[in-house]
Amino acid sequence: MFKKLQRLDYWIAVPYAVLSLIGIVMVFSATQNAYLAPIMSFAKQAIFVVVGWSAAFFTFKINRQVLRSSSLLNGLLVITTILLILARLAPAVNGAHGWINLGPVTLQPVELAKIILILYFSQWLSAYPWQPGKGLLGFIRLWLQKGRWLKLIFPGLLLVITLAMPDMGNFFITLAVLTLMILASGVKPKANLILLVIFFMILAFLPNIIAFFDLKESSSYAIRRLSNFVDPWYNMDQSRQLLYSYYAISHGGLFGVGLGNSLIKPYLPESNTDFIMAVAAEELGALLVAVVLGLMMILIGRLVIIGIKQKVQYNRLFLYGLAALLIMQSFVNLGGVLGLLPITGVVFPFISGGGSSYVFFSAAVGYALNIAAQEKQLARPNPQDDAARRELKH
Repeated sequence: MFKKLQRLDYWIAVPYAVLSLIGIVMVFSATQNAYLAPIMSFAKQAIFVVVGWSAAFFTFKINRQVLRSSSLLNGLLVITTILLILARLAPAVNGAHGWINLGPVTLQPVELAKIILILYFSQWLSAYPWQPGKGLLGFIRLWLQKGRWLKLIFPGLLLVITLAMPDMGNFFITLAVLTLMILASGVKPKANLILLVIFFMILAFLPNIIAFFDLKESSSYAIRRLSNFVDPWYNMDQSRQLLYSYYAISHGGLFGVGLGNSLIKPYLPESNTDFIMAVAAEELGALLVAVVLGLMMILIGRLVIIGIKQKVQYNRLFLYGLAALLIMQSFVNLGGVLGLLPITGVVFPFISGGGSSYVFFSAAVGYALNIAAQEKQLARPNPQDDAARRELKH
């Protein structure tokens, strides 16, 4: 174990640990004077952090070939699919399904699904890589030939169930991450350029689409969120989360009003999860938000740098996939808080309260540290440390 700890990448480990500690503090503060018990929330988040660090330590030690096993990956896909179906059948929470009640805690299987899909497609794209000269259609035919399409049934089912929750935020994040992984596998970017153009055109013309189809009074929960994003002042009762987020950010300014002194958090229904960054901006100001984003960018940037250095396609794709997941998750959460994107109920990585996202993301970070460890040179132990020298020889 000493041998592997000598190779620990601190550019990944330190930002991850600091973000986790900031998250514990902010979850405690976000639930003070609000509708949740702050001590209970603090204790639960601290337990989640301990469990998450344990999961990261486990995946840091694990033999990487184990997680590349087709039987294990297929088994994890089946288990995750069953969990998603159970979550879909469970009672709705805030208009959407997606949680399994396990007594004092709840499980959100979609958070596990995102990590499993990154693992699965890292292996898949390594086994069936892009072949230059065959074009995008040739790449698709490669995937579909000789019954290979059967292996895409469960990944496709995971995406369909996520969309049916409805969980548009996590569906969009997962789709974007998989698209970026395909691009990173060697596909020419212009093959997917049309998809990006369509996406940004839809986003730009979303107000016109909603007005044309008169969707502001729709009974659909997902459509109401879109219409509230376009015009939050049309129905202020339904848009109160976004409006209170505006007030919190404005009230905090550059330096904030002090930890625990937020005036807006009692009115934010998800102050410790979806809108924790709004509370952080109010209490500790834009500077803390900049620090959090800086730490996240260091972590993501390090994943990309190590990915570039990888000679094994599987390792590179996993690191790129995890980096894409973290940046998309952060972008969608902050976009909702700032009103740049529709509110989707997506949490901010390592900061928001809750166990599912934190534990599964931590396991992924531990696995990234596992991959990074092979790139680092061993430190030289003290000549008098016989135990360390013996272990380094093995």
